[in-house]
Parts: sequence; structure tokens; C-alpha cells
Amino acid sequence: MRSVSVGKVLAAATATTLYTVPTGYYANCVHLHVASSTASNKHISISWYDTSASLSIPITFETVVASKTSFDAITGNQYFVMEEGDYITVTSETGATMSIVGTFEINGAQRT
Repeated sequence: MRSVSVGKVLAAATATTLYTVPTGYYANCVHLHVASSTASNKHISISWYDTSASLSIPITFETVVASKTSFDAITGNQYFVMEEGDYITVTSETGATMSIVGTFEINGAQRT
């Protein structure tokens, strides 16, 4: 297993893919951290797309992030397992200036 962190500065009101699990691997999503540098409160939505179920699952939906603050959507003992092709998308509200960092534990072979 190896860990990888990925960060994105979000384009407001645009779905942005944070991370996609490579073919032949699975990953534990162990941390998602959101930061806002917006001058006012704005919301953010984070979803996991499960390719095996063809289903988008909200992790957080229109969660308000206070001006110039941050929050952890996944941290500590929380995590979920993503299979090959699964991905995380993030969408911030119109007019928002936000970023997200995710940490994933990548495992070398597809889990059965």
C-alpha cells in the first residue's frame, strides 16, 4: 500500500474530479479537507461515483463553509473503499474560491 495526496483549486460552480482510482487498483479514501478563501459563506458538494453500481453518492451536499475557514469531510477513523474507475467529484457554489485536498491509500491489486 502507498499513500497519495491530491489537491485542486476549484473553479466555482463546476464539477471537478479530484481523484480517479487507476485500473487494477483500489483505494481507501482516508481524508478530505476543504478550505475557503471566499469573503462570504458559500456551500460545497462532494460525491463519490461508484462505477460498479453506476451511482453517484453524496459525501456532503451543499455544506456551507464559513468565510475564510476550512473543514474535514472525511478524517480520523472514517474512510471508504473505492474500486478501479471510481472517482471523487467536488462542486463549489457560484462565486466561491475554494480548494480541496484528498488523501488516498492505494492498494496494488483489485479487491474481489
